[in-house]
Amino acid sequence: MFEFDQETWIYFALIAVFLIYFIWNSRRAKKNRKARKNRNFRKRYMARRNDEKSETKT
Repeated sequence: MFEFDQETWIYFALIAVFLIYFIWNSRRAKKNRKARKNRNFRKRYMARRNDEKSETKT
């Protein structure tokens, strides 16, 4: 069907490596964004909770 020489296989391998890296990197960035969002939410929640506790004590 198709006969590729060694140079063409190297190009295919390079393209595949770059695609795999970019897909992996985008998944990792997405996980980091989600973790940062959750961390910020927890900080705001705890700050609001502590404010409510201090208001009820005084």
